[in-house]
Amino acid sequence: MTNQFIGHVEIPVTDLEQAKDFYYNVFEWELKPFGRGYYLFHTRSGVTIGLRKTDAVISGNNTIFHINVDNIETYLDRIKTFGGKVYREKTVIPVYGWYALFKDADDNTIGLFQSH
Repeated sequence: MTNQFIGHVEIPVTDLEQAKDFYYNVFEWELKPFGRGYYLFHTRSGVTIGLRKTDAVISGNNTIFHINVDNIETYLDRIKTFGGKVYREKTVIPVYGWYALFKDADDNTIGLFQSH
C-alpha cells in the first residue's frame, strides 16, 4: 500500500450547488452527488474530495490543505472571478516554491502550492 499525501479532504459548505460550481469553475473538479447532502470527486490518483452540507461553517475551524498548481497567479485570478477571496497572495517558500491562501464563499481557507 502506498502512502498518499492527501487521501480525502472534506469541505463543509452551506450551499452545495454554489460550492460545486465554484470548485468546478476554478479547478474543473466534477463533483457528483454521493448520498444525501454530500458531493464527491475522485481524482483517479487516490485522492477524493467531498463537499458536506452543513448549516454553518465556523471560520478558522477547518483543515487547510494545499492544492498543487502550475501557476498560482492564474488560479488566484480564477478564484476572484468565481467568488472566492485571496487571503494571502503568492508567497515564497525558500528552496521549495510558493504558496497562497484563498477563502471560498463559506470562508474555508484553502492553500495553493507551486514548486520551483
